[in-house]
Amino acid sequence: DDDVVECETIQDEKCEDETSGYTTFTKCSKWPREVCSVNKKNVKKYTPITGCTKEPRELCAPAGCGFKEGAEVCYDKTQTIVQDAPKEECSLEPQRTCQHVTKLVPKLEPTEECVDVPKEVCTRSKSNPRKVKKPVVKKWCYVPTEESGLA
Repeated sequence: DDDVVECETIQDEKCEDETSGYTTFTKCSKWPREVCSVNKKNVKKYTPITGCTKEPRELCAPAGCGFKEGAEVCYDKTQTIVQDAPKEECSLEPQRTCQHVTKLVPKLEPTEECVDVPKEVCTRSKSNPRKVKKPVVKKWCYVPTEESGLA
């Protein structure tokens, strides 16, 4: 049995509600993800043995006759050889593979958010201003003493 890996790319999507001021909107982001599965498949493995060998032949002829080399005769011969099917033994050995992965990192930017808050502002103003003459009366009180020179 051999391990056969089959992979497919799946798009993942994540949506979040974002609030900005008094409005809320949905922001979605997508990214690809590779999903793989390993299946066992029965595979017959064999190694064909090919080769060329010269095989000796015994030639018989009456005594006194000579041998003369003739033309070369070639032919294809298929021969079935029975051999043991090899047994494969496997063991799992951890192997670290590293690769660069692009991750989406949120970038925070400050934005100015303004909210109108009603505030009562009071000011004093004089309506129809005019000059009015008012006499200023000052009252002086003193005790006559020798120091003041009025005793």
